[in-house]
Amino acid sequence: MKRPAQKTSAKRVIALALTWDGARWPARTLPPRARAFLAVGSHDSKRRSAKALTQLFGGDQVKEIRVCWVPRLKGGEAVLSDPFQTASGKRMGFPAVRTVHFDDILGVVYRRR
Repeated sequence: MKRPAQKTSAKRVIALALTWDGARWPARTLPPRARAFLAVGSHDSKRRSAKALTQLFGGDQVKEIRVCWVPRLKGGEAVLSDPFQTASGKRMGFPAVRTVHFDDILGVVYRRR
């Protein structure tokens, strides 16, 4: 028997398209099904900087991450790799709870437990 899906506030969801090396990829270039997968998340996460996302993670305000992994390497300084310290000083666990394939793009939902 399946458990009912959890409802998560859009403000607590980050939705991004990323390359394998962590650089952002424009969501407008994704296929329609992949864009719909990301649209379930927060629409303003596309405009947030890496610093703003770091503050959200550090404040323990993120409960779900939706990522479309694009099979490309972009490189450069624009990768989402800023370090942050959580309030408890411990790692945050975001296990993958769902995966979806969109041709060569992999959509993954990571949820905080």
